[in-house]
Amino acid sequence: MIKLSPNTKFSNNIAKGTIKQRNKLTEELNTKVFQRMLQLYGNKDSYGIDAIKNNYNSLLPERKKIKITALPQKDCIDYSGSVIVDENGENVLSGYLIEIPANKKKKLNITDLSNFMHESTHILDYLLNPKYIANYRQMCEKNIYEKRYFDIYKKYFFNTEDMQNNDKATMLKLAEEKTREGLRRVSHSEKIIFLNYMKYSLEMENHAYKQDVFYARLLQKLGKPVDRECLEDHNTYMAFPEKIEILNKLIKEEIEKVRK
Repeated sequence: MIKLSPNTKFSNNIAKGTIKQRNKLTEELNTKVFQRMLQLYGNKDSYGIDAIKNNYNSLLPERKKIKITALPQKDCIDYSGSVIVDENGENVLSGYLIEIPANKKKKLNITDLSNFMHESTHILDYLLNPKYIANYRQMCEKNIYEKRYFDIYKKYFFNTEDMQNNDKATMLKLAEEKTREGLRRVSHSEKIIFLNYMKYSLEMENHAYKQDVFYARLLQKLGKPVDRECLEDHNTYMAFPEKIEILNKLIKEEIEKVRK
């Protein structure tokens, strides 16, 4: 049995409303974070990770366990926002971790600020949507993070290179076919858990990429240096809405089979 720490979600009086309302709250909190970051940076090109961490946590409506760690760029080529699992040898999901590829002085370059806002969106979406972390817990309990499952997600739903180099309709058709094939002998309950995991992951990625682009363009308007990749509209080749539609169809099919 894997336990959920209270640090993995906001209280019910905060985490409430429709998906649209929760997304709006994530964006309002992100705005506070971004504005504070700009104050910290001032005219500087970088700022210390420890100060960023302290300021970030102080802006949340409730104190939660969110670790922000600076890693050497050679060890961390990209940003990461993840759930902390089993940190002290206990079966518990205890909080969240943002890993940042910092410079040698353990500072975040302002060029990477929109990337940080991307990861902030992931963490806030988890905190504001209990079904996301509940599904993650199910994935851990059922050991669905096995390679044969996760490869479906990485290869056919979150493979940016393939989506850039191939026809969208072809890739969407392949994603559905490979999902059906890969889960053919899996129980209905595990299929539903994993399909929901992929759906929730894409919902969060869709939201995070939109925030990434929003803040990159805002930084550009303010005359700040920007990571050019963050200015791209990833939906032109990632097709998040279309993939979510495929997953909704597959989930509906599995639920109907269970009810028969």
